[in-house]
Amino acid sequence: MALVEEELGQPWQNVYSELSPSPIAAASLGQVYKGRLKENGDLVAVKVQRPFVLETVTIDLFIIWNLGLALGKFPQISIDVVGLVDEWAARFF
Repeated sequence: MALVEEELGQPWQNVYSELSPSPIAAASLGQVYKGRLKENGDLVAVKVQRPFVLETVTIDLFIIWNLGLALGKFPQISIDVVGLVDEWAARFF
């Protein structure tokens, strides 16, 4: 809940009349909570990014990128791992 409040810049109770205490689903890089907007009563999904996901993904990409450099020395491997990681990382960041 501290992450939600940090992103909102205010206590979550100012925005939501209800917020599930536990995640109801997992998302690719986060968790999903069920909430109800205080303003109009709409039921919403609140996606919260997992703590330290940026740091974790950055390290993973660095490792894969370096492995791609090593694999590039083998002519029988035709996949451009470095190019793939560069493309994905550019969109991610």
